[in-house]
Amino acid sequence: MKRFAVVQDREFEIGGEVFEWVYPYWEDIADVFDMDAREDAEGNIPDITVRDTIGDFIDRIQLFIETDQRERWLALTKRKKNPIPHAQYAELYRWLLEITSLPTPTEQPTPSEDGPQTTGTT
Repeated sequence: MKRFAVVQDREFEIGGEVFEWVYPYWEDIADVFDMDAREDAEGNIPDITVRDTIGDFIDRIQLFIETDQRERWLALTKRKKNPIPHAQYAELYRWLLEITSLPTPTEQPTPSEDGPQTTGTT
């Protein structure tokens, strides 16, 4: 029987704080992706600032954080002393997308061979 239960570490650390991540509810994450698709499909190139981009990462990361930890997450993003490096927001968001979106093998794949094997001496 195929079981779809995935057991894995559900924590990450950033800026000295540990958070538990969750799989976002499918409609929430679909809304985010659909919003991106609508912007691209309309052909509009919005004026995007660095502030908007980083703020978008901060908001999107909240989808993956346990609800009771989101206030602490926002406080961390506003910390001016020892702040989170801006590139880490993008890196964390990309990692959360990968860990929650990409399939993980449940069984060890069988080894592959590199074509026909020769027999005898060469």
